[in-house]
Amino acid sequence: MTPDNAEPIFDSVTKIGRYEVESEIGRGAMGVVYLAHDPRLNRRVAIKTYSLPAGMSRIEEREFRERFIREARAAGRLAHPGVVTVHDVDEDDEGGALFITMEHVPGTNLEKLLREGRIEPGRARSIVDQVAEALRVAHAADIVHRDVKPANILVRDPDEAVKVADFGVARLPASELTRSGAAVGSPAYMSPEQIRGREVDGRSDLFSLAVILYEMLCGERPFAGEDTSALAYSIVHETPVPISKRFADSTIGLDSFFDRALAKDPAARFQDGAAFREGLRAAFDARPEEDLNATHLDAKIVVEPAEGRSGLAGLETTGASPMWSTLTRWKGRGRRARVVTALLAIGILSAWMLFGWGGKAYLHLDAKSSVPEGAFTLFVDGEEVYSRELSGKDAPKGLLRKALGTAETFEALIEVSPGRHEVVARIVPEDEWKRYEDTIVVEIDARQTRKLRMRAGRAFGAPLSLKAD
Repeated sequence: MTPDNAEPIFDSVTKIGRYEVESEIGRGAMGVVYLAHDPRLNRRVAIKTYSLPAGMSRIEEREFRERFIREARAAGRLAHPGVVTVHDVDEDDEGGALFITMEHVPGTNLEKLLREGRIEPGRARSIVDQVAEALRVAHAADIVHRDVKPANILVRDPDEAVKVADFGVARLPASELTRSGAAVGSPAYMSPEQIRGREVDGRSDLFSLAVILYEMLCGERPFAGEDTSALAYSIVHETPVPISKRFADSTIGLDSFFDRALAKDPAARFQDGAAFREGLRAAFDARPEEDLNATHLDAKIVVEPAEGRSGLAGLETTGASPMWSTLTRWKGRGRRARVVTALLAIGILSAWMLFGWGGKAYLHLDAKSSVPEGAFTLFVDGEEVYSRELSGKDAPKGLLRKALGTAETFEALIEVSPGRHEVVARIVPEDEWKRYEDTIVVEIDARQTRKLRMRAGRAFGAPLSLKAD
């Protein structure tokens, strides 16, 4: 059986080029993989054949063949123990099919292992670490795989050395391989930018690798859908269920790792294989006490009005970190309390500016939430800088809540360095498996304060929105 709308590659295969075919060992949308013998070098090899998309003109077909061979030869220059070695790329004289001759890796692939169930964490970590290193080498050579999936991750017997396969058509644009309707890449493992048909780089491969790790640990992929369209929407728009809710042995470190590795914006992800491996190591090796203090914040200044009266309830200060936040909860019983609190905030900010912090920059969070119960967290460049429990006790109920959209409000002033920052707001409603996130990127100059407006709760028209003024 050949792929839909594709020309048959061979009717009865006994020989491809100079290679003597022994058996078929795999089949996919673009072609067939054979185990063969190389009589010239007396060794076993794997041969992957490719069928040309239907409907090509002769000029397009010639251009396709030339580029296929050129890109496959480029992949053949990769020399790394974690990459399947490409021995040859050619065109069969009789069948006319393009084929790539690769080293034969005895063993299995990750797709087959996943059919047996979840992968033990230590084994999963070892496999993914090896793949990340192989991708680092490929990306350094300016080669993007574009189809990182379990079937392309080979696990050799008996030492379980891992090799990444199928770099042969890595850089061929999907539009050149999909005229028959068969998309290059596996949608379940594609990055948001690849789903959208945008230009991809190595960070797309690392996103795919993070999807694979998630599946290895908990037996489910982070994104799902009843059909391809629903799956694509999930990848592009939805936040996956935290791994800690699906994987009993998870840690806060792993949640943070996947938050970054599966970020929708490539700029928010691990930027290369080395950073990915370091993040993986930190996530698995973190001790419980490190997880509980993962924010790495040494100071927090909290100002709250006392219950039942206006004014200053208390001031709590610990440590002396350059990263701090000031929280003001507007629970005063009158206009005077709000005015006093506002003047106090202005006075504190003025003092900071006078006493030498003028070179700093600030983000001023202005937040309103109608979420009845839950947790709110704000991240700057992947680091947690502020969090609070949401009570929603001041919010109206039922239809009145939906109509008015009023709720608890709070503010935070966060010190950051001047420059470009990614800001992520996250809300995890109580008793809900799903969480909500919104991300913006802000440019901020020295001595400048940018205002962040956060609105949460469906009464505001969306689960969560974050804007910068």
